[in-house]
Amino acid sequence: MPWKFGQAINIGKRSEQQDRIGIFHTGDGKRHLMVIADGMGGIPKGGQAAQIVVDTAEQAFKKNRIRNPELFLEAICSQSHEKINQLEADSSLAPGTTCVLLYIDKRQAYWAHIGDSRLYHYRQGRLINQTLDHSLVQLMIDQGVIEDRGSEARSLQNQLYKRLGGAKKPEPDIHTDALKSGDIFLLCSDGFWQFIEKDQIPAILQNHPLDQDGPEHLVTLALQNGGPHCDNISVTLAQWEQAQTGFIQKVRCLFKKD
Repeated sequence: MPWKFGQAINIGKRSEQQDRIGIFHTGDGKRHLMVIADGMGGIPKGGQAAQIVVDTAEQAFKKNRIRNPELFLEAICSQSHEKINQLEADSSLAPGTTCVLLYIDKRQAYWAHIGDSRLYHYRQGRLINQTLDHSLVQLMIDQGVIEDRGSEARSLQNQLYKRLGGAKKPEPDIHTDALKSGDIFLLCSDGFWQFIEKDQIPAILQNHPLDQDGPEHLVTLALQNGGPHCDNISVTLAQWEQAQTGFIQKVRCLFKKD
């Protein structure tokens, strides 16, 4: 079951890079873990908080004893939260970060998120799964207070009611889905998704493959669209390309000697 991966990151127009990304694999190529963390701006040590998430995810993955994937993802969030709080004596003053994790095990995918970093799941060029932001804007949309993310909502976008780090216990949203050949996953920070139309991404990747120049091309587009106030941008991608076993066997039969 071959997978293709890609990733890209850009500081945008900020003075500090607070996004962190990681992609990890087992030696047999059957299991994979992807992570993006976006340190919360305006709070000191946001970049450190995001790095803790990536380091914690890598360490947990390398232990190689994942019997319950959903508990595995929840544990990464809990352990990261505790380590982030250790950066300050008072947990209420601890830095914060968003987090989105994707664990792939053979034909099944599991993902968890906290905050407004996102996961998109595409199948045959169509978006079939998407995480919902833990933001005040999303909450207002869900409650029917506002209809979309127009100009009146933009000033509220960075106000999150869930994060890693701080006095409140983390409660990640966790989902799972069976995989099909050709499935594409994209994980990103808000500096990316605010400036790229999600429904355009599959068409872009047809001309810019995700294991070649696709990630950098997407980040460049977000940077251009974001203008002078563009935030940090990060993106990781994965696509499952099922092996053409039937075709290979047929070719072998054509050349079989009597």
